[in-house]
Amino acid sequence: MKIISLANNPKTTPTDLVNTISMDPLLTAKLLRLVNSAFYGPNRAISSLNRAVIMLGFNTVKNMALSIAVVSSIGIKDDFKWFSNEEFWQHNLGCAIAARTMGTTMGASPLEVEEFFIAGLLHDMGRAVLIQKFQEECETIYDPAYKPDIPRIDLENEHFGISHSELGGVVARHWKFPESLIMAIGNHHAPFSMEDDHHKMLTLTVHMADQFSHKLKIGIQNSPNTGTISEEAWAAFKLDSDQAEKCLMGLPESVEDAKAFLQKIDD
Repeated sequence: MKIISLANNPKTTPTDLVNTISMDPLLTAKLLRLVNSAFYGPNRAISSLNRAVIMLGFNTVKNMALSIAVVSSIGIKDDFKWFSNEEFWQHNLGCAIAARTMGTTMGASPLEVEEFFIAGLLHDMGRAVLIQKFQEECETIYDPAYKPDIPRIDLENEHFGISHSELGGVVARHWKFPESLIMAIGNHHAPFSMEDDHHKMLTLTVHMADQFSHKLKIGIQNSPNTGTISEEAWAAFKLDSDQAEKCLMGLPESVEDAKAFLQKIDD
């Protein structure tokens, strides 16, 4: 929360960010491992946070720290029936890479592209919270044979009175995430329900990336009622289907190469 607070303050300097991260030795160690992983592929080893900020930029380091904090604290229990923690985060990583690629193709700035990635990576964190707290009920809900014609998100609302996306938005707001991430996480299954158009394209991109990641069976294999994109979504999106498909060429391979991202966080 301190990192988020600093990142949202326009007066924050890179030194302020480095000093805050340095107060947590475990976070510092994980961040430096991640910086030096094949995912980022630096030309030479980066041994200090100051150097990481200089080479990767303030926003990248902020988002890396936020990713580490969330991925390390929210996960799927080992004995969950339908998918593992690794499969869960691989799906999210696929969504993150797809969202970033599509954002780049749409002409987003480097700063915005980082936001596309982090929104994709964290979009399903509410699902992990539901499974952590209500594992038995979730094993029923996520069973493909259970009410197969009803979307899982509707079953979540039926059982819990809230969907995983809405819950993720609540958690993100409680943790004082930036408003853009709160909106993208909380509305990624219903981007057209948003009254505020300011964050709609980020949210819509995460929605599309999520559906594609499910369609390609990246990470989570057992996911009914997903992978279909509505005509309304295509009509509002800045890319047509051919452009989007081109962005997704090689996505499974990219996720495979990027597994180091998750491994460095979990180490």
